[in-house]
Parts: sequence; C-alpha cells; structure tokens
Amino acid sequence: MFKPMTSVFANHQIAGHYRAIDRAQKCIVPFHFEIQGQEYPKPEPERNWLRRLSGTRSEKYAIVELTPRQVVLWSPEGRNLGEMPLSAVQRIQIGAIRWHVSQGLDPRHAFRATIFVLTDTGNYYFANSDMEVLPAIFKFAHEHGIPVEDPLRLIPLLKLGWKVAALTLHETYSQLVAHTGYPDDKV
Repeated sequence: MFKPMTSVFANHQIAGHYRAIDRAQKCIVPFHFEIQGQEYPKPEPERNWLRRLSGTRSEKYAIVELTPRQVVLWSPEGRNLGEMPLSAVQRIQIGAIRWHVSQGLDPRHAFRATIFVLTDTGNYYFANSDMEVLPAIFKFAHEHGIPVEDPLRLIPLLKLGWKVAALTLHETYSQLVAHTGYPDDKV
C-alpha cells in the first residue's frame, strides 16, 4: 500500500478543504471524473423542470478534473478544493475493487474503478462507478506522457465492452488480484 505523504495540491488549506484531500491520501474516496469535458459517470438527466430550465442540478458530486495542464479537485458545491500541475503526476495505477453488493445483482454493478495517482509528495486514491473512465484515463495519460500501471489487465478486457468485461471480471477476479495487493473480498 502506498504511504500517504505531504499534499502537492495548492489551495487546500482554505476552510477545511484540507480534509477532503487528506482523506483521498488515506483511503479510496468516490469522485466523479471530468476528462477534457467528458464526465464519468455521465450525469443523470435532471427531472425537476425548474432546475432543467435554470441549468442547475439536484444531485452534485465531487469531481476530479483532468486538463492538459493540471489536476483540479472540485467540491460538490463547485469550490476549488485544490489543484496540482499535471507534471507532478509520476504515474497512475488503474484497477477495480468489489463493491457492497449482493451476489444476485448484475455483475456490472459489483465493481468500482479505482484510480491511484502517484506523485513525488503524496498518493491519492479515487473510486468511480463508471468503468468506462479507465480507458479514458489510459488514453489521457498516454497523450500526456504519464505512465499507467494496469496490474489487473483491465484495458484489453474493457475493449470487449463493459457487459462482457464484467462477467469475465466477476468470474476471474480472485485470480487477477492474487498477487497485486487488491482485496479479494468486497470493500
């Protein structure tokens, strides 16, 4: 497991925002991802007609935004929690963990994407409910010269589509995580 260290995010000392970044250094925290304008998972259509007209959302999420120059963390209220230059990212590790679900559910809902961002001064652990974020992160990192580790070999599996990949991952997860340090049981 990666050892949490000092944060490289700027602006994180403002009014308690340090706790969100500090938490991401100690445990896996659910965040939505926005990669060059595309949000993962895609937001549900707003059902409230007044909010639809005004362009606001009922449900708000914390977001990790990846841009060609920097990584920015946003609070659900849209406040900047912190940012760091993209050049501070040494590598990214992508993976999957089993989530709190019962056996009878669709296997696509049994896993969460994990994204570990490793820097010189700290490591950050994120989870996302949309496994399609992994190929997007892989492509983004490749375009910007950031090494990506894929110890579970998910990228080739996800090329088959998430339905097929979920069934395969569900059946072979124990063998895939055997020597990786990922937990075999549900988180």
